[in-house]
Amino acid sequence: MNKLGIDTTVLLRLIVDDDEEQRKLVVGFGSKLNNEHRGVITLVALLEADWALRSQFGFSRQQSSEALRKLTHIRGVDVECHDVVVRALLLVDEANADFADALIAERSADLGCLHTVTLDQKAAKKVPGMELLA
Repeated sequence: MNKLGIDTTVLLRLIVDDDEEQRKLVVGFGSKLNNEHRGVITLVALLEADWALRSQFGFSRQQSSEALRKLTHIRGVDVECHDVVVRALLLVDEANADFADALIAERSADLGCLHTVTLDQKAAKKVPGMELLA
């Protein structure tokens, strides 16, 4: 099996569809993915995509969450720590949490941490597993 990492710019072209030429390249790449040739989306690429969607393209937290969720269902693509990402996206939807905060807390829990300490008061209130360092 061959694996190819997928950069944030490729993810954004799938979501935003703001450049027809690049979109065609991305769709062509995607059509070649299968069980032998897998694409891989890293946690870092997802975090950067969320940041770009919200800060550069004006997506709301919920719109970004929905777009990222769709990426987790693409044929021929593996998402790093898939279950962690799904749980983090659920927290965005249910608690209006920031995706980065939710992902940090969920990944920490996945690694066996009792909780995640933070100085972010909003994150401590919204994200289960985050505790305010006081």
